[in-house]
Amino acid sequence: MNTTRKLTVLLALGAAAIPATVYAASTNIDATAEFRGAITLGNEVDMDFGTIEYSAAPAAGDTIALGTNGAITSGGNFSGPATGTAGSVDVTAGSDGVVVEIFCDATATMAETGGGTIDVTSIEVATEGNEAAAGSANACQGMSTAATTMTLDISGGSADRIVLGGTIDGSTASSFVAGSYSTATAGGDNIQIDVTYQ
Repeated sequence: MNTTRKLTVLLALGAAAIPATVYAASTNIDATAEFRGAITLGNEVDMDFGTIEYSAAPAAGDTIALGTNGAITSGGNFSGPATGTAGSVDVTAGSDGVVVEIFCDATATMAETGGGTIDVTSIEVATEGNEAAAGSANACQGMSTAATTMTLDISGGSADRIVLGGTIDGSTASSFVAGSYSTATAGGDNIQIDVTYQ
């Protein structure tokens, strides 16, 4: 065996004889979860402005404003009853004590079977017990921004109620004729309400 090969073998054997030092660390990771009952909505009540009389073709300034408290205020060439029915929906299931956000459309369109339309604007929302005259509740801002919040309290089979009001705006009238108008009629667009955990 030549000297170079002998030295290589000796170096290899020497390295194998030295014990290796191993450094190790250990930790634990916990898992957590919070379970919330699915939110369920029900007992919907449609917004009803009642019978409205008009003395000229609807235009700017002609309004029928329905508060979340059911009170109606008439303006311009429109006249209507003193009270109507605020729209409402109940949160019938969910996790008590948890805050939910309420989202709602700011406008809706009512249509008549002949093709006439008129919009409900300035839609606003309140929680039961906080109803108010038109213009005094929380303005609906569409599906991207919550109008208000509510802490669920459904214990004992009760429901948490969300109440809606809005204003019929004569300036939005199109092909207007006398008749029955509804968001449910073809050409109409209803009011969407979303309730989600915060």
